[in-house]
Amino acid sequence: MRKSINIFIISFFIFILSHVNLYAQQDVFSREYPRIMTSVRAMGMGNAFFGVSDDKYAAFYNPAGLARNKSLWSLDLVPLTFGMNSDMFQNIVTIVSLADDKNNVNTNNVAMALDSMIGTYNSLNPAGIFPAFTYKNWSVGLFANSNATFIPYGRAMPSAGAKFHVDIGGVVTYAHSFLPDNSLHVGASLIGLFRMGYAVNYTFADIPTIDGDQLLKNISSNQGWGIYGSVGVMYELPWLRKELNPRVGLSFNEFGFSSFGPWLEKINPTLNLSFAISPKWEYFTSNIVVDFNDLLFMAGSDQSFGKRVNIGAEVVFFERLFLRTGLHQGYWTAGIGMNIWILRINYAYYTEELGAYAGQFADKRHVLEVVLGWDQLLDDPINKL
Repeated sequence: MRKSINIFIISFFIFILSHVNLYAQQDVFSREYPRIMTSVRAMGMGNAFFGVSDDKYAAFYNPAGLARNKSLWSLDLVPLTFGMNSDMFQNIVTIVSLADDKNNVNTNNVAMALDSMIGTYNSLNPAGIFPAFTYKNWSVGLFANSNATFIPYGRAMPSAGAKFHVDIGGVVTYAHSFLPDNSLHVGASLIGLFRMGYAVNYTFADIPTIDGDQLLKNISSNQGWGIYGSVGVMYELPWLRKELNPRVGLSFNEFGFSSFGPWLEKINPTLNLSFAISPKWEYFTSNIVVDFNDLLFMAGSDQSFGKRVNIGAEVVFFERLFLRTGLHQGYWTAGIGMNIWILRINYAYYTEELGAYAGQFADKRHVLEVVLGWDQLLDDPINKL
């Protein structure tokens, strides 16, 4: 039985690789893939995380990975995440000064302030909080996450488009290991959320006359809710298991029911395949992952396989210092993390593809996560020194 499983996995892997170049050439209209939550650790690894997924973010990647969690327990009490793209980073001073100087908000000042920003894609993504408690094979948490974009365009008739949404919800995840050698992991998660958001377009002349009360009414009337589930399996292959821990993972994510307003992005289910190894040395460990996301092309409107391929690597020193790199949709990513007593910090630089295929429209982004909390490792390498 085990031999048959291994043959099937290898055959399927070869089939997928043979189709990457074919699908990457498809050129149809697309947009950024919507996500409920994104792990900063994962983005540093090119978002190739479905074959690891061993922390509270397992609910949004592969729930089965939680069975490989290295903590006896962990509590993320104050976890804050904030990210923005490079255009927003360059224009943030202009936008903040314009918003603060309400007495001088007129057509001329707005036009002068935004003229230099025409054609830029300004994004705050993500900005959120995700407190959670994890104990061995299960995790429960609450989250609030927001995504906002602002795009000035058109010099002949200057305008600005804005879109944002906010998610507030909760998640619970459970995973368990099977077979005598605990090589098969199975997990499931349940996510419930309330979403509120709005999309609007203004000419530069409209901006000084925006009615704040009416805008709030429009936002409050455009809301909805969703209940989603995710299931996953992860199988540790027998070859060189002690040295490399090779494994394959498969997950079906975010299927369920929702009732959203007309301006809110819908959340589509995805089928995701992952291959990973985790070589170990005396003082550090590592993860190397290849992910194929959305195998059935259910998310987004494009057919680009290149946008759905992620490759990542992570090197971990004593479970305290983390170095990460990868390829996300064909673009290089990098990340670093530190775990110091009750403080954990993660930073990632990555690029999101906004076009129809990988390599068309690159959006460079930075994201930072700061967590105050406690954890107890099952086997703390610091104690071995």
